Amino acid sequence: MASTLMKPNINWLIIFLPISFAIAYIPYFKNEIYLFFTSCLGLIIVAYWLGNATEQLAARVGSTWGGMMNAAFSNLPELIFGLIAVSKGLESLAKATWTGAIISNMLVVVGAAIMAGGYRYGIVKFPLERAKDAAAGLMLATFAVLLPSVYAHFVAFGSDVEARQVLEGVSIWTCLFLLMAYGGSIVYALAQFRVEITTPEWHHLDTPMPEKVQPDWSLSQSMGVLAISSLLIAFLSDFISDSIDSITASLGWTQMFVGIIVIGVIGNVGALFSAVSVALKNKMDLSFEIGLNAASQVALLVVPVLVLSSVVMGKPVSLLFTPAEIAALLSSVLIMAQISQDGRCNWLNGLQMLILYGIIGVLFFYDHLST
Repeated sequence: MASTLMKPNINWLIIFLPISFAIAYIPYFKNEIYLFFTSCLGLIIVAYWLGNATEQLAARVGSTWGGMMNAAFSNLPELIFGLIAVSKGLESLAKATWTGAIISNMLVVVGAAIMAGGYRYGIVKFPLERAKDAAAGLMLATFAVLLPSVYAHFVAFGSDVEARQVLEGVSIWTCLFLLMAYGGSIVYALAQFRVEITTPEWHHLDTPMPEKVQPDWSLSQSMGVLAISSLLIAFLSDFISDSIDSITASLGWTQMFVGIIVIGVIGNVGALFSAVSVALKNKMDLSFEIGLNAASQVALLVVPVLVLSSVVMGKPVSLLFTPAEIAALLSSVLIMAQISQDGRCNWLNGLQMLILYGIIGVLFFYDHLST
């Protein structure tokens, strides 16, 4: 254990956790610029721990329930950060985080996995039907989230007050339907699993049975890491949201840039490591499912939960996204659908996805109209 920790690895980022708490609670060290960066670096390692704990728990409860658990906890950083941002009235930052989570899952997680797998194996193949199903589900979820924005941008309202009320009502109903869609996806997954395990021809299929992953951690260890990681995410998210005004004033970063690029990537560190790891084992189908399912869950679960929670808090947040966010989401979905349509890809496709993410990052870095 000691020798492992001595080797350079991501766990070295743990040093930023006590530094963040020291800056936040000791007046002598108080500096919101330093607090922002140390909290972001600390959030990276905590998100990584959360992903490991989730995988360990998923390995104990079987593939179906494990997959649902993995999906449920994979976007916990975005959910916690979003709740804290909404509670503090940082609507633009909260919605930027949602956009960033969806985009980074598609372009960064899947793109990095394709680049890694393609570099090692040349052309990598994946089951076309499963990839197309995941991409179609993601497109539907993304378009559903964006519909209220399209409605608001192209339909004229009588007044600002009326427009706000109408948009809030549309957003609430949209979120209720999205939660119904998420529930339906769970029922469908369970039904498909029952069909697979009860079909006599299962063992005669060309595709081998799914591998049984043996957990390395005990149940108590996994639950402990999960609980501690969730608590640390809450503290670090609070630190970041408290220092956001200093960052925007000192560095010229917009809330859109922080939410979409910085928090969007940090929150998906666990998914990124998992997707790249399985891609290096020539299991690109799993990489696609990790990225696309996580992105779909943001649209189907995280966004509705946060919008409905904002209403309960008395600080309602609508599904009104800026034209720049709409363009970024649509372009990401379209390139994802294009790459997944023929069942094969190479490292250049992954590079193209990462380049698109870089272009989106530049767009929001210079987008000062959103603040």
